[in-house]
Amino acid sequence: MGSRFFKNYAGYKITYPFGKREILGQTEHHTGVDLVAVAENGGALSDWVCAFDAGEVIEAGFNSRSGYYCKIKHDETLSTLYCHFKKDTLKVKKGDRVERGDVLGFMGSTGRSTGAHLHLGISLFGEWVDPEKYFDKDLSEVNKLTLTHERRVLRRGAVGDEVRLLQTLLAFHGAEISTDSSFGPATEKALVTFQKSREIEADGIAGPATWQELMKITKRS
Repeated sequence: MGSRFFKNYAGYKITYPFGKREILGQTEHHTGVDLVAVAENGGALSDWVCAFDAGEVIEAGFNSRSGYYCKIKHDETLSTLYCHFKKDTLKVKKGDRVERGDVLGFMGSTGRSTGAHLHLGISLFGEWVDPEKYFDKDLSEVNKLTLTHERRVLRRGAVGDEVRLLQTLLAFHGAEISTDSSFGPATEKALVTFQKSREIEADGIAGPATWQELMKITKRS
C-alpha cells in the first residue's frame, strides 16, 4: 500500500495548509503543510513517514518548535523538511543518503504541535513554497522546470510569483532586496546592478540572457 508521504496508507489529508494561520493564540506564516494518513473509512491515522524524494539528510535531531525532525537536501536549490516525529522513532541521521519512499520516522506530536501530524516543508532557492503545488511532481522535475531560463520577460510594474523568484535569485547573488512579488524601483535597481556585474545589457528588464545568468546559483555569490 503506501503513498508519497506515508508507508502503510495510500490516502492522506491536509489538516492545515500553507500560509497565514493562528496557533496557540498567535498569528504566523505556516511555512509548510500539515498532513495525516487516512484509512479507507476516512479516519485519520498515525503512520511511518516516507522521504518525498531522494537526497542527503543534512539535519536530524530535536528542537522545541519542530520536535524530532529531519531535513533532506535534494540538490543545490531544493530541500524538504519533516517535523514532529514521535520520540525515539527517527530512523535517519545527518549524512545519510535516502531514496524516495524510505522510512524517516513515525508521525507524532513532538515540539510545537497540538496533535499527531506530519509538517512537510519544501524550500526552493532558500524560500519556503507551497508543497501542494509539487505533490504530483518529482523534485528532479521541479528543479528542471525551475532552472529553465525560458521565462516571461519581466519589467517594472510586474507582480506575482515570477517576480518573487526573480527577487529571490537576486538575493542569492548578493542583493539586499525584499521578496514582495512586486517589481518596483528597488528590484529594477538590483537587477541593473546584477546585469552590470555579468556584463549583459543593463536595461533593468529580466529577459532570457538575464534569467540564464540568474539561474547560476550553485552557491551564494
